[in-house]
Amino acid sequence: MSPAMTGAWIGAGLGLVSFAVLRYVAGKLETERPKPEQKRSAAVIRFAALVDLMLFPILGYVIGPMVLDA
Repeated sequence: MSPAMTGAWIGAGLGLVSFAVLRYVAGKLETERPKPEQKRSAAVIRFAALVDLMLFPILGYVIGPMVLDA
């Protein structure tokens, strides 16, 4: 497997872990304090989770060859 694909897979794994943790935090934030500000904060955290899920594999694909080809 190429270094780029290895980096992408590692990034995908990290992205999934980050996604799960951020979704968990958003859920806790929304259920513990149902104020409008807390719901807005939970929505922002959920959006950040989706961005992480997409961004980490791309970064891994780009950074993987830099680290693994050294």
